[in-house]
Amino acid sequence: MADRVLLQVGHRRAARYRGRVDTSSSGLVLTGDGALTKAVQLREDGFDAALLVDEGCYRVAAASEEAPFPSLDNGPAPLFGDPLEHLMLAHLAFADLALTPTGYLHTGATGALQAAAARVTRLGDPRVVFAVPVDASWLHPGPVEYLAEVLHRVAGPKAVLVGGRPDARGGAAGLARLLELVPGVGVLRTGLGAFGGLARGAGFTAFGVDGSMRHTMPPSPAQAGSGGGPGSPAVLFPELMDFFLGLTLAKRFDDEAPACSCEECQGERLDRFTSMAQQIPAAGHNTSSLMVWVRQLRAVDAADRAAWWRQQCRQALDSSAVWNARIQQLPGFTASPDLSAWAELPARRAAQHAG
Repeated sequence: MADRVLLQVGHRRAARYRGRVDTSSSGLVLTGDGALTKAVQLREDGFDAALLVDEGCYRVAAASEEAPFPSLDNGPAPLFGDPLEHLMLAHLAFADLALTPTGYLHTGATGALQAAAARVTRLGDPRVVFAVPVDASWLHPGPVEYLAEVLHRVAGPKAVLVGGRPDARGGAAGLARLLELVPGVGVLRTGLGAFGGLARGAGFTAFGVDGSMRHTMPPSPAQAGSGGGPGSPAVLFPELMDFFLGLTLAKRFDDEAPACSCEECQGERLDRFTSMAQQIPAAGHNTSSLMVWVRQLRAVDAADRAAWWRQQCRQALDSSAVWNARIQQLPGFTASPDLSAWAELPARRAAQHAG
C-alpha cells in the first residue's frame, strides 16, 4: 500500500475504474454503504490491485468519547468479542487493509479522538488503519500538533480525512504540517492533496474521482436530491490540473481543443465529452491522466517531490493565463484555490516514511 495514489470512488461506479488503474502504483478505495459487498464482487471477478473499503460511517454520525465508532458502539452488544475486531476481519477478507469506522471528529472532540486511538491500540492489528475523519479546524496551528501527538500513540497505519469546508491555503499548509509531524500517515478522500500529500511524505493517498469523493462533510440528516444534474461529465484538463464540465470545455475551446495523448484518448480532442452518454470514456480519460501523474511523481526522489509538485502546480497556473489569452472569453479558465494553495506552499524536503 505504501507510496500509492489510490482512486476514491463511490462503490456503484467502481466498474468504470477497475480496469484502468495502474496495479503497481494505484488501486481503489470503494466508498459508501455497500462498499464491502462491492469489494467481494471485485475480488471474485479477479480485481487484483490494491483495495480499501470506506463505508463512510463519519457521514452518518459523530464520534464521542463513549462511542468513537458509532455504527458499532451504539448498536446491540455482541454475544462475544470486540465488534470492531469482527468488522475489521470482515474487511481484511477482501481489502488489503481495514479502515476503522471512526465517527466524525468535530472541532475540539479530544476525548473522542483519544478514545478511538486507545481502542485501535488495544486491537493491535498492523493491518488495521486508524481512519481519522477530522473537521478542517484540526489542521490549524495548535490543534494540528495535538492531533499529531495522538496519532503518534497508535503504532499501526493511520489515515486522515478532512471534513467541513477548509480554506484551501490553510488546508494545504495544515496538511503539510501534519505530514511533517507524522510522516507516513495516509490522506484519503481528497483532490490535489493526494499528490501534494504523497510529495510531502504521506504513506498513501486517495484522489476522489468526482467532487463528492474529494471532500467530506459533517454528519447531517439525509436530504433529498435536487432532481437536476450536469448535462455532461466532469473532464480533467491535465494542463490546467482541474476538472471542467465537458460542455464547458467545448464552449471555451470553440473547435480549437487540444488533443489528448492519454491511453483513453489516444490523440482525440478534449471537447468531445458533451453529453452524459460519454461518462464512461470521460472516466477513462480522467483515470488515464491521473495515472500519468502518479507514475511521474513516484519517479521523483522522495526528497525532491515537494519541489517537483509545486512546480507542476505553478506551470498549471501559468497555463491558465496562456489559455485565457488564447480563447479570449469571459469567463475564462479560473484556477482552483487548491491549485494556488499548493503552488504557493514553500517546498520542503519530504520526510522518509516507513513502508
